[in-house]
Amino acid sequence: MKKILPIFMVMGLALTACAGPNPDDLRQSDPNGHTACMHYGGSLTAPGDLGATNLKKAAESGSQASTEAIRNAVSTDAQSQPEITDSQAFAKACESQGFDFDK
Repeated sequence: MKKILPIFMVMGLALTACAGPNPDDLRQSDPNGHTACMHYGGSLTAPGDLGATNLKKAAESGSQASTEAIRNAVSTDAQSQPEITDSQAFAKACESQGFDFDK
């Protein structure tokens, strides 16, 4: 029994590690708005359509953020799609969470 107990403990820890949040799930549902801020930063430097896509993703994530300042900088357009309506407020809210868009 003494030899098998450590094996059970290791197996239990391994299974516990597998039960953690999936990174893809965090990107889909990011309550603090970090994903929105990453996409926003990408929209500032990406060319053309890629920049527009990043901005759209930032608005989608930002509209669901629990961070009020990020959420308040997003509204819906005529097609009920989220869009960033106040870029300065959005950037400031992201910067207050540690993002730096000046570099």
